[in-house]
Amino acid sequence: MTAASYQALTDLATVALRAAGAQPFAPKAELARAVGLLSGLSFSGEASPRSHGAVERYLKPRAVRHRHAGALLDTLLETAPAIDWIGGESGYGGEPDMTEFCANYAFCALAGPARWATGCSAPSDEVGFNFTVQGPNVTYPDHAHKAIELYYVVSGKALWKRGGEPWVERYPGDVILHTAGMRHAMKTADEPLVAMAVWISDIQSGLVVVRA
Repeated sequence: MTAASYQALTDLATVALRAAGAQPFAPKAELARAVGLLSGLSFSGEASPRSHGAVERYLKPRAVRHRHAGALLDTLLETAPAIDWIGGESGYGGEPDMTEFCANYAFCALAGPARWATGCSAPSDEVGFNFTVQGPNVTYPDHAHKAIELYYVVSGKALWKRGGEPWVERYPGDVILHTAGMRHAMKTADEPLVAMAVWISDIQSGLVVVRA
């Protein structure tokens, strides 16, 4: 059932992103590419579940008024025990002043480069497909990567900053585009953030925290 659950999440993601692409001012080309890449994924294998404290504390049932975002949350909650959740320390453990972030942030990769794909995760050279959980009152500091990235808010609200733009509050169903090399940051207040992130280019590239 795990592969079927991963597929159900992916199918809901394509529906959500396709609907988002019909909205005014949406990044239509990037959303269309994401939908096409996700539609080509295939899941198999046995689950390699691993939990994380941030998931256990913050991935909870919530009333989400946005239909597509709510469906994603419900299915993610059902699938979460069979997912390999990775903590922020895997990428930022050696960074200064990141202890609180690492303890209160986790993500899972449902698709990505073959060398990182485990369990039911789909190996892909073209798309990275992730869900993230960020606790309340936590800042994901400015960072950047070569990959073009789309974020989709599943539950909770958070402040987003892109490049030199001001902080903007985002809600379930909102899509945020990060172009290649664009510095960006996310900041929660009194509620956790659950989001979907899709990398649609250069998915084997790394990321760096921007401190200047």
